[in-house]
Amino acid sequence: MLLPLIWPSLHAFLASFLVSVECATITGTTLQTIDGIGASGAWWVNDIANFPASVRQNLSDLLLSPSKLGLSNYRYNLGGGGVGVTTPDRAPETPYVSDGVYNFSKDAAGTFFLQEAARHGVAQLTLFVNSAPSTMTSNGQSCGGTLITSRIPAYAQYIADVVSHWDAQGVKITHVSTMNEPDNTFGGCGQEGMEVTPSQRAQLILTTAKALNAAGLSTMVIGDETSQVSLFESEAPTWLNTTVGVSLAGVAHHQYAFASGQAQRTMAQLALNLSGGTPSWSTEICCFVAADSGQAGSPLAAMTYGGTYDPTIVGGLRMAVLIFQSLGDAQEPHWDFWTAVSNAIGSCDPSSGTSCLSKTNADGWNDGLIYYDPNFATTGFTSLFLSKRYHVLKHFTKSALVGSVVRRTSLATTGTEANWRVLAFNTPGARTLHAIVAMNGGTTASTLTITGSGFTLPVPKSVVRTSASEDYVTITTPTLGNGSLAINAPALSIYTIFF
Repeated sequence: MLLPLIWPSLHAFLASFLVSVECATITGTTLQTIDGIGASGAWWVNDIANFPASVRQNLSDLLLSPSKLGLSNYRYNLGGGGVGVTTPDRAPETPYVSDGVYNFSKDAAGTFFLQEAARHGVAQLTLFVNSAPSTMTSNGQSCGGTLITSRIPAYAQYIADVVSHWDAQGVKITHVSTMNEPDNTFGGCGQEGMEVTPSQRAQLILTTAKALNAAGLSTMVIGDETSQVSLFESEAPTWLNTTVGVSLAGVAHHQYAFASGQAQRTMAQLALNLSGGTPSWSTEICCFVAADSGQAGSPLAAMTYGGTYDPTIVGGLRMAVLIFQSLGDAQEPHWDFWTAVSNAIGSCDPSSGTSCLSKTNADGWNDGLIYYDPNFATTGFTSLFLSKRYHVLKHFTKSALVGSVVRRTSLATTGTEANWRVLAFNTPGARTLHAIVAMNGGTTASTLTITGSGFTLPVPKSVVRTSASEDYVTITTPTLGNGSLAINAPALSIYTIFF
């Protein structure tokens, strides 16, 4: 009968051996200034246009409202018309009719969310193109061809005309990307895409920047959105130089080879050197699985490209690792996920039971933040499901505000301390600390002690946590003691401390 009295103290005694204690130091040294955290509107808008208006509006709020996820960058996919594309929902309409002639009633599905992003006050609106109109590609299709060099001026003018149209409607597009993974023709035609050869890329960027400027627009160009770091490193010296760099807001790249944080840092430095100081942006990533299937339960395992639907905390923290690599290791100012919404739920049939939506299966894809039933037209199931990625990304959209400056942090990379990832952000326009994001990627509980170097940590105002059982919930604020804060973290969890 004494066991119930003894057990609590025994449990605490054992826990002291199971919970590791680690240390992170936040310094006063400032690094890059954040200018966006985003996701794209391809290609889910075409399906969602058929959902009830209330669901469509709810989705807009979930993604774009400052009181919800509050993306600071929304990537609008300007369609090429889908000529030759075999997947209907990946064939967005285009306003292009012929050179200088447009029908801006086209692509109502996509432009609804573009306008919603403007209405919600999203700081950055990026227009990106997978394929130019078919009159400007070598095979007369929206896939499988190459941009025709002699049509570059007409293509650039088309982009400027579209941006001008939306500018007149009060929708201020801040950035354009005229090529998407230009190293690939997308010859399988499962989606829009075109090759833009390295020798064409400088001309395309400079011509587009000139057309935008001539139209009196402040819109900036980003590029070239190469699919992976190693390809960027081999191709960039062909097209990127200081002249091109002046016309770029960001040297954009994708991350589909899942290069290490250090490799991304090397690439980012190459971009700075070649461009004369224009920073690199990570503008697309998704579809990650553990390279070693035996490490499928660890978000810290090396990643590779592959199909799996994982809406769990592991899938959420795996995305967070990619953000830490970009903002932390590579010191990039901008990070975008691939697509905000997806129907790639694999073998899950939510119309017969929604429990499968929260479980991993090998048939879907980690390509969305929010998911919906691909068979909605038959099943009538139009509910939305928020994956852990949605809640994890919120830690960054609320901490890495546009204009906030990253502070250098110090954290060991060996032992159990290597399970932690930490980023700190100043308040936009001020030198005061705004937020610290700290992630325990380990599969056991751990305590992280955070201290300041060269300054005293302020008293925290609030703390939120996402874990296996929690979705961005407010928890008890830790007490500041002797200039330090201690986070007692369960396994696989991420925190944001606000100051």
